[in-house]
Amino acid sequence: MTNTTRQRQEKLATWLSRLIEILRLQGGETWLALVQITSGKTAAIALDGIPLEVSADGGDRFELLFEYAVPPNSINFRSDADTLRDIVAGRLTLDGALANGRIYARNHLDELLGMYEVVMRILADSATNPQLQELWMEFDSSLSALAARPLPSLLEGQKPSYGYLIKSVPEDVLGIKIIDNC
Repeated sequence: MTNTTRQRQEKLATWLSRLIEILRLQGGETWLALVQITSGKTAAIALDGIPLEVSADGGDRFELLFEYAVPPNSINFRSDADTLRDIVAGRLTLDGALANGRIYARNHLDELLGMYEVVMRILADSATNPQLQELWMEFDSSLSALAARPLPSLLEGQKPSYGYLIKSVPEDVLGIKIIDNC
């Protein structure tokens, strides 16, 4: 049986709902950060080209609401299952995936930083939470099979390059010495 786009959207919505319930039961700082950062907000995501709009309702009972009709130009987050697998398995850092374009994220800086915090907390909790580990294993086994795919770059190769701005400053400007007579 071939999975239709709608079936894959529903499966993604189910995984996200289960993630929320696991985090709700776990409680703690991750749950509080998730509720505070996402309440009242909407994001259009695409995973392996399957779009889904997710709204967080932070009322008395926090819940996610899903919309399946998503205009392609409204996507705020785009990635693929292989990238998420590599991040969860520790073969790729979240920063590395963002830097090399394997994850596309668009929003205001404060929103991006908030989501970054939530994702990092969830990844940290995954190391000790068996329910999160079970969810990741189901996700891993259910999406596209691990066909022969290239290995991700080593973690050392994912470091962003710093210092490129200083290299464009002329030598004579770099040689100026500032004397403080105070």
